[in-house]
Amino acid sequence: MNVGSSFEEKLNDFIKMHNIHAEHLQFDKAIHTVQDTLRVTEIDLKYITKSMIFKDRQGRTIVGMVPAEFRVSISQLCRAVDEDIELCSPKESLERTGYPVGGMPCFGYDAIVVIDNKVFENEHIYTGGGSEFSLVKISTEEVRKIINPIIAKIRGNKSN
Repeated sequence: MNVGSSFEEKLNDFIKMHNIHAEHLQFDKAIHTVQDTLRVTEIDLKYITKSMIFKDRQGRTIVGMVPAEFRVSISQLCRAVDEDIELCSPKESLERTGYPVGGMPCFGYDAIVVIDNKVFENEHIYTGGGSEFSLVKISTEEVRKIINPIIAKIRGNKSN
């Protein structure tokens, strides 16, 4: 049993409780970075997403989700939510969502979720599975249904 198993169990419980159609995948090696994910899973980069946690002046949790090859553009995310925002630290991200950075799912906690429109070019995506040892494979239609996200162009430059 890996270190992140309690976070994974919490996410699996959420998926079951809300009858979400998704597949939870677990790995023996950590997939903390995009490069790790590509090396360990052999999933095509275009299907992998990352979720970054921000907060606005009102104290609300804002999630910016982009294809993994891109960074979240803070200026575009601010425009999408019509608020000034700032990036949360890993500790604050965990406190706000209940999940650690490196395993951050795009659902399962109270937040305003903004998803880059490019994510919806795929029929399915992979999002954090609750820990750095897991991913969730989910259809983009299911994501749209369970989150009801704001969809906007929020991707910035490509990540290195």
